[in-house]
Amino acid sequence: MKSKLFALAIMVGWHSAIVAEELLLNNFTVVSDHLSAAQHNTQIRIVDGRITDVSTEPLQPINPDATIIDGKGKYLTPGIMDSHVHVGSIPGIGFLGTPNASQHADLVAEYLTQLPRSLLYFGITQVLNLGAGDGAASFTAAQHHPDFYTCQPIPVIGGYPHLSAEFTLQQAKFFIIEDAARLNLPESVDPSQHTPEAVVAAIAKTGSPCIKIYIEDGFGAASDWPLLNDDTLQRIRKAADKANLQVWAHANAIDMYHIALNHQVDGIAHGLWNWQWPSDQDNPPVTATLDRLINSKTAYMPTIQVMLSLQGMYDSNTLNDTRRQKVLPAALLQWYLTHEGQWFKREISEDFGGLPEARIFELSGYGVSRAKQATAYLASKNHPLLLASDYPSSPSFAAAPGLSTFYEMQQMAAAGISASHIFSAATINGPRQFGLDNLYGTIEPGKIANLLIMLENPRQNVAHWQTIDTVILHGKPIRRESLAVTHK
Repeated sequence: MKSKLFALAIMVGWHSAIVAEELLLNNFTVVSDHLSAAQHNTQIRIVDGRITDVSTEPLQPINPDATIIDGKGKYLTPGIMDSHVHVGSIPGIGFLGTPNASQHADLVAEYLTQLPRSLLYFGITQVLNLGAGDGAASFTAAQHHPDFYTCQPIPVIGGYPHLSAEFTLQQAKFFIIEDAARLNLPESVDPSQHTPEAVVAAIAKTGSPCIKIYIEDGFGAASDWPLLNDDTLQRIRKAADKANLQVWAHANAIDMYHIALNHQVDGIAHGLWNWQWPSDQDNPPVTATLDRLINSKTAYMPTIQVMLSLQGMYDSNTLNDTRRQKVLPAALLQWYLTHEGQWFKREISEDFGGLPEARIFELSGYGVSRAKQATAYLASKNHPLLLASDYPSSPSFAAAPGLSTFYEMQQMAAAGISASHIFSAATINGPRQFGLDNLYGTIEPGKIANLLIMLENPRQNVAHWQTIDTVILHGKPIRRESLAVTHK
């Protein structure tokens, strides 16, 4: 009887090995943050979407039907994680559910179909949706899509980002009621379910790794938008600790940074571009603020692309970048050229008092420059940076999926940050920050096989991120060009 059971066990084990989906990558140069230098002539075995072996010795296939790829002369890297995206927002149109999105449903539908493929085209295999979860269903339903995580937002009633108490009460999923007496609450709203403790507990049940709070009192001339009070912020922090959730703050100005740091947030989701006065990098309040962030070990997302996408609307070359044709549907690109498609540009121009476009371009550049300076200062102190585009950050038509993430890396490089530092920001720092480094970020056994086959080494030059040959998603190789938009 025992011999029969042993024989059966062998047969079951043999059958499992045979049917296992296997990918064998031979003769690659591996570039991974856990290695001090590129590792040449490396073999990688992937079984059922996971890395099982990494060896400098030859590996033999387990499955006779295994897919084998020869990597001679090519590089293998982990996939990119963009730690700040909004899959429910369409560049040039805005968030799903807005009147503008409803009026252009065909454009929106075509864009949402292509969006996951466009991110993969630029090597983005994991994303964190840092805010509202609209668009998640269509995104994750796609045949090929980056692994998706979301950070649930807690908006301020009548404050940023909604600027309408009515909108928050009627449409926001998670919000905190601080003063019920001043609000005309709908009958459907139970104040007891909107305490800091109740809201954080509800978010914890969604499986989200984090909470996003908004510490934003205005842009430009506006500086009177309401903020969550200190007691509420303290209670959010305490409840989040209890639920093992990170707290991330939307903030971009010095005074807002200090509120966030006072309440021990885990990370700040935007670069410090709002210095509030003309200054240079040696300005003590700026460096003192950044030093405080460093000393508290608060995570940092540069999001230089936010300011760049606003400036890009005033750059005549923006829509001429042929890479946009790879990631945006033709109909949407054509719409951007129309009067209607330029609506957000006109809105921003009005905010600048109707100044000439060249002057608006120049003024917008101050935010880009300051964001780069702050990021460079942190990098000089070896403070970890997270690659985060905040794509599409606003209804600017200058944003483009995947391309905006690459632009973010370009801007970091232009700030003087090394390609090696940027490589870490793009691959391991995001997974490490959000407790996902057991799954992603390096090329080691046990990790999910979200990988990139490259023609050049991106750890040597940021431009080499443009040399992706193949995207490997959960062990399945996808030729890069097959992910691009097909223009007829």
